[in-house]
Amino acid sequence: MLAQLEKQFLQADLAQVRQLLADGQAHDDPIAVHQYAQRVARLEKELTELSEAGTNAPVGVALFFGGRPVVGSNGIKASFGTQAIGKFQKLVSQRYAAAETGPLSSRGRVPMSDDTQLLVTDVVRGSFGFVLQGSEPASSDAPLKDAVDHVADTLSRMAAADDALFDEASADVDNRQLGTLQEFFKLLDDEGASLRLVEGERDFELSTQAVRRARQRAEAMTIEDRVEMLEGEVIGWAEYSSRFELRLHGDRSVVVGTVTRSAMEHSLQEGLAPLHRHVRARVKVREARLRNRTPRKTFALQALEVIAPPADWPARPVQQAI
Repeated sequence: MLAQLEKQFLQADLAQVRQLLADGQAHDDPIAVHQYAQRVARLEKELTELSEAGTNAPVGVALFFGGRPVVGSNGIKASFGTQAIGKFQKLVSQRYAAAETGPLSSRGRVPMSDDTQLLVTDVVRGSFGFVLQGSEPASSDAPLKDAVDHVADTLSRMAAADDALFDEASADVDNRQLGTLQEFFKLLDDEGASLRLVEGERDFELSTQAVRRARQRAEAMTIEDRVEMLEGEVIGWAEYSSRFELRLHGDRSVVVGTVTRSAMEHSLQEGLAPLHRHVRARVKVREARLRNRTPRKTFALQALEVIAPPADWPARPVQQAI
């Protein structure tokens, strides 16, 4: 079972047993007090052991569905369950590949999809849920854990009532992922389904109204990707977070974005310290548009070469990378 779900079940049992222990003490019932005290100690021990074993648990997420596709606690429509899990898996694979290789092409096979396949390891009743887990401990498969975490965060923000949260999510989605998000929310909305998602410490629910809101946003959104060559001075470079800041030669404005894995690796291999170097950078620009909203741009640095600074550019001393 998913560690977070098991933790919730144990915590619920512990709260109930503690109440029974308190009742036994209030009624001066030594037998009940002895029995419930032992159960409290056992449950507390299990919670401690579960917490200690958490780092060795595989990557995992639980998807609970409610609404029309679910028949009480008996089951869920097979066609809906299969499609919903399949589209969630597509989102994970696409996010993983985008993080490793940069924005995906609009067609073709998703790179490294075989490395991201989750396993259905459990079925949870109540509402009806599926537990999906990786085959390796999360500690040894950090990129997959990051991909699952990012997809969960994106689903939550796409449906959020706060427009600012949606803007943050949409800025990090490419056309390939947007298409799958549209398919996922359309499926849930057409079927009248709600969703509860549990992943790590995250536990949120999307009502049918929230699903409808996410669908409308996703379908109203368009994304344009293009490559631009930008010249400027690198005024910020963070290897640990793969971020850059570039002050442009032309209008002195500052562009902030991410550095692709290949560009960062090339920089390290060449021993290049870009900070305060003047460069010609190849940057992937993504512009997300939503009706009646200001377009939102994001930048991903793909490659750079050192160039001479403009004659009128003020000199500055070389500083250490952040």
